[in-house]
Amino acid sequence: MAIDVYEDSLFGQILPLEWDNETVSGIVLLVDGEEEFIVEPDENGESLIEFIDRWVTAEGVVTENDDELRIKVRNYTLEDDIDYDTDEDW
Repeated sequence: MAIDVYEDSLFGQILPLEWDNETVSGIVLLVDGEEEFIVEPDENGESLIEFIDRWVTAEGVVTENDDELRIKVRNYTLEDDIDYDTDEDW
């Protein structure tokens, strides 16, 4: 069983992976509508639970093995937020 570990930047949609009663207890980053990266439940990963169904670019360490893809998020950017603070953004 080979394990690949590398740093990457992934763009995708945050979706629930697991539920505990009616609370999301795990999330995935869906990339290209097909690859699901399980988000590690550390501080950064858990903060992404607030952004279910939102699009993000997540930077971090990816771990791949035969069974699953995982990402430990170092930082992320919400990609569907639009800031209209200046006239130039219109």
